[in-house]
Amino acid sequence: MTQVPQTTTDYQSFLKLMTAQMKHQDPLAPLDATQFVTQLAQFSQVEQSVKMNDGLDKLSSLMATLSAQSGTSMIGRSVETENYMMKLEEGEANFRLRLDETPAEAKYIIRNSAGEAVREESFDYQGEGQTITWDGKDDHGTALDDGLYTVEVAAKNAEGESIPGQTFISHKIMEVVQNQGRTSLVLESGQELDMSADMRVF
Repeated sequence: MTQVPQTTTDYQSFLKLMTAQMKHQDPLAPLDATQFVTQLAQFSQVEQSVKMNDGLDKLSSLMATLSAQSGTSMIGRSVETENYMMKLEEGEANFRLRLDETPAEAKYIIRNSAGEAVREESFDYQGEGQTITWDGKDDHGTALDDGLYTVEVAAKNAEGESIPGQTFISHKIMEVVQNQGRTSLVLESGQELDMSADMRVF
């Protein structure tokens, strides 16, 4: 059942009320001209509000359609996102990282879907854009099951202060989904990425 917008309902109610008022006014005491003009002005404002609301709805629908069409052209390409889950496949997963400054010590921490740390490994930072390949093994050298894992970087300077950093994961775009005016990219990992999110497509 189609729901009638509240603004349209108010507009129709106002129109009925004004028509009824004019139809049943006392001929011996007709509606005051000033009051009538005021009501006409109110009527015009309500009408304009309805038209503007309808225009915004159409614009929103058009923007969503354009967004979906733009997203369709991205299917099959790869996208790099910040701090998303990475997919371990056939015992290997890659991620790129960036630190705000060169650390005195740094390590990456990999967690499973339950949030448990399964691997902590120190590394030498080689500058922005450095890519690290995880061999899919835990701290005991046991190969873990393929699936989704998160990765974070913990780094400190010579004074022992933490250094902010980011991790970037690459995914293949499998399809585009549009739901309630929102367009998302479905990644090969099964995750959805909103089209408005920060990303790098290549």
